[in-house]
Amino acid sequence: MLVLTATLIAAMAIFGGFNFTHWYTYGGMVLICIVCLAQAGLMLSLYKKISSINETVAPAAHLQQWEAYYDLRKKQNKWNMPLYYILLNIAMGVYLVEIFTGRPLLNVSIFIGVYIAWMLFAYFYLGKRNMRKEDERLNSIVNNLKGIESQLAKSE
Repeated sequence: MLVLTATLIAAMAIFGGFNFTHWYTYGGMVLICIVCLAQAGLMLSLYKKISSINETVAPAAHLQQWEAYYDLRKKQNKWNMPLYYILLNIAMGVYLVEIFTGRPLLNVSIFIGVYIAWMLFAYFYLGKRNMRKEDERLNSIVNNLKGIESQLAKSE
C-alpha cells in the first residue's frame, strides 16, 4: 500500500495538472513519496529477514534467530515510528502551505484540527497498539521456543 500511495502521489504530481506555482509544493509531494518508499523498503527488509529464519536448524539455533529478529524489531520500533510520523508530517506541512494560501481561516483551522487529531490518534493509539501486538506475538514465539528447547534439553 505504501508503494501504491507513493505511485499515486507521483502520478498526481506529474499528470494531475494542478499547476502549483511554488516548487516546494511539488517538493512536499516528492518527500511524501520518499517517506512512503523508505518505509516500504524497511518493511520489505523485515519480511526478508523473517523469511530467512531457518526452521530446520537445531532448536537452539532457531531460537537464537528469533531472538535476534525480536531484538532488531525492538530497536527499530524505538526510532522508526517517530521518524516516520515526523517526516510524513513535515512533508504534508510543506505540501499544504500552497494549498491553504488564500483559503478562509476557519476552513484551514478545521482541516488542521482534524488532521492533527487523526495523526495523534494514529500515532498514540493505532501505532502503539500495533507495536504492542507485534511485541506480544514475538515474545510469545520466543517464549514458546524457549519452552520447547528446555523440554528437549531435559529429555536428552
